[in-house]
Amino acid sequence: MDTHHVERKAAVRLCGGAGCAAREPRPALGRSRLCHICAQRLAADLERLPHLYASCESVLENSRSGAMTAGGRGTGGPAPGIRLNIRAAEARASILSVLGSWGGLVAHERRIAPPSRTVPALAGFLRLHVTWLAAHDTAADASGELSRLVHTARRIVEPEPVRRLEVGTCAEPDCSGSLVARVHTGGGAALSDIVCTATPAHRWPAAEWTRLGRRLGAGSRPEGTGTGTGHTDGTGPTEPTGHPGGARRASEWLSPAEVAHLRGVPSGTVYRLASEQRWRREKRAGRTYYWAQDVERTFHAAGRTPR
Repeated sequence: MDTHHVERKAAVRLCGGAGCAAREPRPALGRSRLCHICAQRLAADLERLPHLYASCESVLENSRSGAMTAGGRGTGGPAPGIRLNIRAAEARASILSVLGSWGGLVAHERRIAPPSRTVPALAGFLRLHVTWLAAHDTAADASGELSRLVHTARRIVEPEPVRRLEVGTCAEPDCSGSLVARVHTGGGAALSDIVCTATPAHRWPAAEWTRLGRRLGAGSRPEGTGTGTGHTDGTGPTEPTGHPGGARRASEWLSPAEVAHLRGVPSGTVYRLASEQRWRREKRAGRTYYWAQDVERTFHAAGRTPR
């Protein structure tokens, strides 16, 4: 009599983390309740929160100063900055409360002494036990709550308009995220680090922007003369003679403002270098963009920041 062996397939546990909430969930990693990307994101959020907590305090101090300066006496109305003041205070209270709650859970279930009730101590304590937390039944809740805290606090401490620039797919192996850089266009305009949308722990300094784009194969050589799409000579700028079709990629073409933010130089320096170094250019809708590899070559050759 034949014996039939029935193989039982273990059910695949799917990730419930913040990074999988808006997409097809990835498989959880080993005994963890999270995929490797969401587990890294959980650790990255715990590392970010103390800095965001401190930044919210700075916002509070600034709004208090502004209220005292601009509010005057006897106005009968709310002082300027009061709404931002409340949001920053609420964010700080939420960060402390949520971290305290998860720290208490870890300490209770692992039967260890809890940390002091400060945000740096709580976040550091949770980072030490992040692998255990990621394998806990409530890992998805922890991932979601901490992600929302980071999102809320960042909107408070970075309230100026932000323009999102796509760089390409993440360069890390087995990561399905996209890399983005953000240009803050308010009074303190600056280009942020390049961050992966799926795993914030995957990040590169802003100065690596164009080199990273080439590593990803995002760039392509401009068509036309074989040496560029356009240049400046003694008579002034010429129009580009060709360009690969499709939308401009952040890693290929940079606006003058983006070069200034990326390299930390005044706009006048950008225009001067573009003329002196004969950067290739692209014009669209009346705006000028420079070929990123030319920009990088100039600054790399200088070995310092030109002024």
